[in-house]
Amino acid sequence: MYPSIGYLIVLGAVFGGFALGGGHLAALFQPIELLIIGGAAVGAFFVGNNGKSIRATMKALPKAFRGSAYGKAMYMELMALLYEILSKVRKEGLMSIEGDLEKPRESPVFKKYPRVVADHHAIEFLTDYLRLMVGGNLNVFEIENLMDNELETHHQEGEIPVHAIARIGDGLPA
Repeated sequence: MYPSIGYLIVLGAVFGGFALGGGHLAALFQPIELLIIGGAAVGAFFVGNNGKSIRATMKALPKAFRGSAYGKAMYMELMALLYEILSKVRKEGLMSIEGDLEKPRESPVFKKYPRVVADHHAIEFLTDYLRLMVGGNLNVFEIENLMDNELETHHQEGEIPVHAIARIGDGLPA
């Protein structure tokens, strides 16, 4: 919702300022020029990016018009889930969560937190590293290093659409 409001404010400020400055709004409406610039931008986008970047950008475009799914409610739910899991480990032992980790969507512990369960990235990340703890094969520093590497990779993959759009924006006229 907020991005949509932001876009409306930008358009209102630009067109309103132009009109208040004595400009005629009809001068801004140049469909052939928009076709030339827009077509060149779209063509350059397809030429300058590989298939993975193009697919990631197309998939990310709708997200640019929505707010973030991660807010206070999501974080509080995640913290409550972690508290409940770690309390269960403390009371019943590390092996008591093994069934919950194998099928988190069917687990009574995870079912209490629908926002977290709906986010497959969060569930996969959480269950993968809790499984490593249950398995007991790695020490704390190795697990932390694996987590850092996975987060870094996830962030780099998330930035692919941003860089693709930025390159197009760099090549367009102001």
